[in-house]
Amino acid sequence: MDKNSIIGLALIGLLLVGYSIYTQPSDEEIAAQQKSADSLAALEVEKAATQEAVAASLDEIAKVDTSLLDSASIAEIDNQLKTRYGVLAPAAAGQEIKTTIKTDVLELTFSNKGGVPVKANLLDYSTYDSLPLILFDEETARLGYEFTYPSLGNLNTSDFYFAQSKSDFELSGEDSKQIAFTLNMEGGRKIENIYTINGNSYEVGIETRFTDVDGVVTSPKLIWEMSGKHNEKGIDQERNNSTIFYKVEGDGRDYLSETGEDDDEIENKDLQWLAFKQHFFSAILIPKSEIGDGAKLESYPYTEENPDLNQYYKAELPIDPSGGSTVLSADLYFGPNDYKILKEYGNELDKVINLGWGIFGWVNKWVVIPIFDWLETTGLSYGIIILILTVLIKLALSPLTLKNYVSSAKMRVLKPEIDEINEKHKDSDPMKKQQATMELYRKTGVSPFSGCIPMLIQLPILYAMFRFFPSSIQLRHESFLWADDLSSYDSIYDLPMYVPAYGDHISLFTILMAISMFFYTIYNTNQMPQQNQPGMPNMKVIMYIFPFMMLFFFNNFASGLSYYYFLANVFSIGQMLVIKNFFIDEEKIHAQLQENKKKKAKQGKSRFQKKLEEMAKQRGINPN
Repeated sequence: MDKNSIIGLALIGLLLVGYSIYTQPSDEEIAAQQKSADSLAALEVEKAATQEAVAASLDEIAKVDTSLLDSASIAEIDNQLKTRYGVLAPAAAGQEIKTTIKTDVLELTFSNKGGVPVKANLLDYSTYDSLPLILFDEETARLGYEFTYPSLGNLNTSDFYFAQSKSDFELSGEDSKQIAFTLNMEGGRKIENIYTINGNSYEVGIETRFTDVDGVVTSPKLIWEMSGKHNEKGIDQERNNSTIFYKVEGDGRDYLSETGEDDDEIENKDLQWLAFKQHFFSAILIPKSEIGDGAKLESYPYTEENPDLNQYYKAELPIDPSGGSTVLSADLYFGPNDYKILKEYGNELDKVINLGWGIFGWVNKWVVIPIFDWLETTGLSYGIIILILTVLIKLALSPLTLKNYVSSAKMRVLKPEIDEINEKHKDSDPMKKQQATMELYRKTGVSPFSGCIPMLIQLPILYAMFRFFPSSIQLRHESFLWADDLSSYDSIYDLPMYVPAYGDHISLFTILMAISMFFYTIYNTNQMPQQNQPGMPNMKVIMYIFPFMMLFFFNNFASGLSYYYFLANVFSIGQMLVIKNFFIDEEKIHAQLQENKKKKAKQGKSRFQKKLEEMAKQRGINPN
């Protein structure tokens, strides 16, 4: 670059710097520009806030006591409500009035805002902290009909004020009364919620009527939301036993996940009942009219950050108003998950209580619950009832226990001969060793699987109890020894911190159960011949570890369940001692097996065995 170019570039740079200095705004101009920008930003914020506050401001306007205003102010309020709510404007203004209805078992609170029950107090029950048991209240539940008002958007009846037919009242016994809430609109249009309350029932009848609402109410659906309140001792188990249960036409009872977020949609089928199920109590809708086609269900457990709530529930139920003025006829059940009460409703409503699927549920329904209910009539404490129940079940299973023990004794007697076969064929084809072993079993008349059948028969009882005790509301808040609630965990010591997979307490019934299981395992395995295979894990070690694992698994479970398993293990050990000392003579068993071998030798091969050997020869296989 030559000298002239450098001078030219320098002059251009000086000109640019001079121009920027000349055109730079003064301090006054900068302040004015900043003020303008701030004003625009503030305007945008104000605009957004105004849009968000429209509904809230209208709601506040609706609550204004018009008796304190002049006619011009009243006219302005009416105009705003008319613009926002159309023919629903007369019901958009008012003051909330709550009505309390008390029966023998319920205290229900209704609100004229929405015309729905906003609180249910179950009078015969209390929380673990001895407080009134509130199934739901205005802060945890919302019920109303959502619909589209053409040109005005979506509205919900829970935001409008209904006229009501009665004030507070009480009733009991067989008495029954109705209370009606009416949402009045312009032109004689209206929506009515009529409730029938009975004096001695957890059931509340509801009938909803739409009158002349065509063109105003379109695509209506019932929106029901609820958050279950924390009422029990252990919130983790409470959350694990809470979700939405439901049944649709033609299908069995179904439910959403009890341990995580879940949802479902019902298509082309009517809903027969819907339950917002908590551990021991439920809010249930039982339609009498067709409803539910296209329903959407949603549920999820609350996290540790919400210690006062256990589960969130939501149901959207489409309503078909074309069938007449009555768009919903149903019963609302606000009460306990009591098997005897729910069974009276039929239609599998008792399956809100999860007693186990298939045979496990049958065992609970036809064996465990009838015995338990019968023992309840004695008036004994529930700890003694569980003891008697355990003894009765173990005695009923005694023949199977004896059969299982005899089978184990036969296997012990044959063990020397089996060891001899193993030694003889240790270097030969494993198939030959297997054939020789099976031949020994055939000759002696012993089946290595005969002991499995009695155990398999007892498994449904074992699992049925696992489902019964945590679900039995009769055990709720019932104490025994150091356990203050047999439906929840017992604690002899509260830990200073939470131990992952264990908890924040030590359950003594769980410890006793694990100890009894350990000794039962030792005694039982010593009675069984050990046939460890090379490369296979030592089953004794695994069985000894299992009781230790139960300390973690059962520490937060119902103490009644741990107590039952403890009693069952102790009784089983006693049974084995009695059977061994009074019913089993291994010398006689050995003599009988040897006699069986002699008889089989004289009989020769069975017709079935000869047929198998003939078929093998036809295929070119030497059966020997």
